[in-house]
Amino acid sequence: MATHWKAMTDRAFIYAFDLGGKDVHVKISRVEPGELTAAGGRKSKKPLVYFEGKEKPLALNSTNAKTIATLYGNYVEKWIGNWITLYTSTTEMAGETMECIRIRPVAPKEPK
Repeated sequence: MATHWKAMTDRAFIYAFDLGGKDVHVKISRVEPGELTAAGGRKSKKPLVYFEGKEKPLALNSTNAKTIATLYGNYVEKWIGNWITLYTSTTEMAGETMECIRIRPVAPKEPK
């Protein structure tokens, strides 16, 4: 497998290229409040979702948070211990098409 150049940079979160173009089933281990700093220094608060067996969390945007809430309810405590499926998609941002992570709107079966 080839190495994406972003894999060689300091990153605190999971990014789309980490999925390798595949669906990835993960089990939510915890959800914590987080603060992200965008280019230009603008800060925003986001839920950070951590997964069993993974070091880095996924910073949830509204789209992904709403998808998990549809599956497991609005309260993050109810998300813990449940499985979700991450996949790579694209979105428009500042007139540019960018890769992003999305969550499938169907709960995966727990792997055996």
